[in-house]
Amino acid sequence: MTKHKKLPKGWLVGKQQIDDMLAKATSQLVAQDYDHAVKTCRNILKYIPKKDKVCAETLGLMGMAYALQKKFEESYQTLSEAVRINPDDSYLLFNRGLSARFTSRTGQSLRDFEQVAVMKQDSVVSEKLEEALGFARKIALSEMRLRGKNFTLEQLIEQQELFQHGNNLSGQGKWEEAELAFRKSIEMGDCLPQPWGNLGISLVMQNRFDEAEDAYRHALKIDPGYKNAKANLKSLSYWREHPDEKPEYKITTPFQNLKSSVTFFKGSE
Repeated sequence: MTKHKKLPKGWLVGKQQIDDMLAKATSQLVAQDYDHAVKTCRNILKYIPKKDKVCAETLGLMGMAYALQKKFEESYQTLSEAVRINPDDSYLLFNRGLSARFTSRTGQSLRDFEQVAVMKQDSVVSEKLEEALGFARKIALSEMRLRGKNFTLEQLIEQQELFQHGNNLSGQGKWEEAELAFRKSIEMGDCLPQPWGNLGISLVMQNRFDEAEDAYRHALKIDPGYKNAKANLKSLSYWREHPDEKPEYKITTPFQNLKSSVTFFKGSE
């Protein structure tokens, strides 16, 4: 009678099958077949426990696939989940640091690269780390100085996360919650036009047009050349006259048209 090899706790299939699927996802990445790489990774996640390190490895591959499609928010969230499972993986942290940069989380990007710098690394990561860390430090310090002399990195990370949380809530049509997130972000440091512009959109969606106008004007006071606020302010009269209609809302990022090559790394496990 043949004995079946006992599966690791929480696994629904054998390790060899998972290894084969991981190899398939890696091959799909190499072939630039990013959609299928994501699908393969999702299939893997059905068969292994959420806290297993193989789960972190799988999420790492998925995060790379998203990033290489320039879906940086999805990449950041996926890699964050992987880091929560395996915080000692320098590859995961380095890749999240890159995705953090491309979601305008410059504070978190610096924090991730600083963590990688004190970890054991191989030559692949070390080769790119100095440049990435230097760039992240320059940008984050500039952002902190903009907000005031005593503004800390922790505050920068919190404020930028609030702003992105507001964007994500907007994408779900949760306008009141988005408004709250944008207002909290502004309260922490009122120096950028984008939070005011996005606050204005969330107010228009709630038919609070006078408040939206104030928000757009505040954005333009900070940056008179801010095109989004100019356009939205110009169209506000139409929405006042047609309160039952809603403007089309689409999340955009400043890096959607990124042309330069960005290197994300796969772990050596």
